[in-house]
Amino acid sequence: MSGRENLINPSSKLFSMIERLFSLGYSKQFAERYFELWGDRALKIAEAMEKPLPRCFRVNTLRVEIPKLTKMLNKKGFQFKRVPWAKEGFCLTREPFSITSTPEYLGGLLYIQEASSMYPPIALDPKPGEVVADMAAAPGGKTSYLAQLMKNEGIIYAFDVGEERLKETRLNLSRLGVTNTILLHKSSLYMGELGIEFDKILLDAPCTGSGTIHKNPERKANRTLEDVKFCQNLQMQMVKVALENLKEGGVLVYSTCSLEPEENEFVVQWALDNFDIELLPLRHGEPALTAPFGIELSEELSKARRFYPDAHNTSGFFVAKIRKKG
Repeated sequence: MSGRENLINPSSKLFSMIERLFSLGYSKQFAERYFELWGDRALKIAEAMEKPLPRCFRVNTLRVEIPKLTKMLNKKGFQFKRVPWAKEGFCLTREPFSITSTPEYLGGLLYIQEASSMYPPIALDPKPGEVVADMAAAPGGKTSYLAQLMKNEGIIYAFDVGEERLKETRLNLSRLGVTNTILLHKSSLYMGELGIEFDKILLDAPCTGSGTIHKNPERKANRTLEDVKFCQNLQMQMVKVALENLKEGGVLVYSTCSLEPEENEFVVQWALDNFDIELLPLRHGEPALTAPFGIELSEELSKARRFYPDAHNTSGFFVAKIRKKG
C-alpha cells in the first residue's frame, strides 16, 4: 500500500505521524511526499533534522600533518571522532571553547566542514597533476579539499556567480594555502568557452536544500514543487555542460543537499538516458532510491548514495559518481 493510500484511510498511528510532521512546520504537500517516500522513517528523518549537527572539521594537510594537529587540539581539551569516509575529517565530541578562535583555525591548519560535504571530493578522488573543475565553488570548502587531495599540483578551475561569496572563497583558499586554483566569477554553464577538456568535474549543484533543515528551518514551509522543478531544470543544464566538457573516461561527481528525488535520482536517470555514461559504485551512505513514488528507475541508481540525518548524523545529502564512457 502506498503512502498516499494510507493517507486516505489512515490508521491512528499513521495519521498522528502526519500530524507530527505538520506540527514540525512541514507543508501538507511535503509531509505527504516524505511519507510516501519513507513511510514511518519520514518522521525519524524530520525529527533528526530538528537537532543540531555535530561540529566537524577537516585537517588541512597542505599546512600540517594529521597526527600533529590532533595532538595540538587534544592538549587544549578538544575531543573528536573520525569521519568514516574522510581520513582528514573529524567531528567534535568536546569543544571547551570555540575551535574557530584557536590559532590552528586562524592559521589555516583546519577548516570547518559538515561531514557529508567532505564526501563529494573524496568520491571524485582527484590526483596531483589533473585538470579539475568545481562548478559551484563558493565558499570554497570542497574546492580546498580538492586542492588538498591534489597536493596543490595540477589545476582547479573554480566557478561561482556570487561576487560576495567568491570574495569569501578567495579568503578561505588563501588562509588554507591553496595555490593551484583559478577562481572565475562566471556561471559554469559557460565553462565550454575555456576550451578545456577536464579530467574530473565536481558539481555540488544548487538545490532546494531540503536536507539542511537543521540550519534553514524556514525551508520546511516556504519550498514549493515549483522550486524543486526550477532547481531540477538548472541541475540538468549543469550536468549536460559538465559531460560536454569532460574527457572521455573522465569522472563527474554530482551532489546535492536536497532530499527530493527530482533533484537527485531523476537528474541522474535523465543523464543515463541521454549520455553515454555509467555510474561507479560508492562505499559510504545508503543506496539511492530506485523506485521513488513508484516510478521504476535504473538499478544503476543503487550505486549512487544518500546520507540521512537519522542514520548518519549529517545533513540529508546525495552523491553520484559518473564516468563518461569512451
